[in-house]
Amino acid sequence: MAVRVQQERAGERGSIPPSTSRTKTHKRRKIRYGRISIALMLLVLFVTGITYVFLGMTHWIKSVVAPPPITVIEQPAKLGMIQVTPDAKEEPARFQGQVRKLAYITFDDGPTEYTEQLLDILKQHEAKATFFMIGRQLNQHPDAVKRLLKEGSYPGLHSMTHNYKKLYKSGSSANFVKEFKKEQKMVQDLIGFTPHLIRAPYGSSPQIGEKFRGDIAAAGFKMWDWTTDSLDWNLPGQPDKIVARVSKSVHRDKEVILMHEREQTVQALPRILKLLEDRGYEFEVYDPDAHWIANFSGDSRL
Repeated sequence: MAVRVQQERAGERGSIPPSTSRTKTHKRRKIRYGRISIALMLLVLFVTGITYVFLGMTHWIKSVVAPPPITVIEQPAKLGMIQVTPDAKEEPARFQGQVRKLAYITFDDGPTEYTEQLLDILKQHEAKATFFMIGRQLNQHPDAVKRLLKEGSYPGLHSMTHNYKKLYKSGSSANFVKEFKKEQKMVQDLIGFTPHLIRAPYGSSPQIGEKFRGDIAAAGFKMWDWTTDSLDWNLPGQPDKIVARVSKSVHRDKEVILMHEREQTVQALPRILKLLEDRGYEFEVYDPDAHWIANFSGDSRL
């Protein structure tokens, strides 16, 4: 009996408690999982590095072997406020090896009591201009309209009413096109000439979008904006400031200069023509047979 008790006690001292055995097994598993995680991370880093090196080598090989991409310069090129696009890619007009500098003088909001005075000044400088006229004023100054055509200026169209709400607020081109067609017919009946060049009241941007422009083109019109705005309409009694603004703004080989039929414009015009002449500009008038694109959007349809 005593021997068995001693053997049992000896067995208890030599055996490992169950809880101690589970703890050591758990630790071994944690160690294995940790090693596996580290191995996976190292593998991912290795694969990423190999991929990066491969892509870098591929890019380098392509840059050495493949020809460089061809850079395409889109036309039209910007000219001041507008984009001017020739109908065909041709060399600029030259005279004795020099690029011709052309100034297109334009007047809005006529005919008025100032139209004849403007024509007198133009005649003194052997210049012609493009007059964008308002339809409701045509019958008030029919002789001025006939004279400007006879002397070589162009009778452009500027709507019947110049009314922003009627022309643009609906978002549709219907009223706009209707007014210009009506004015076109009035000019034709008055002087026997059918003009197709228009200028949108307040300019074509931003109120005239792509579809709107398409409707204008579909009606058979061409449209001009400008490169230089004299702001003469906003400078009554200040012809000096009008001249200074034009002088500061003109610098391009082709200029479309916006002016209006105002008293201050009559006062400023002789000096404006003189400064343009001094800078080597020739005066040109719109020619339907040599149309060039001068609208803010560079729309080739107009």
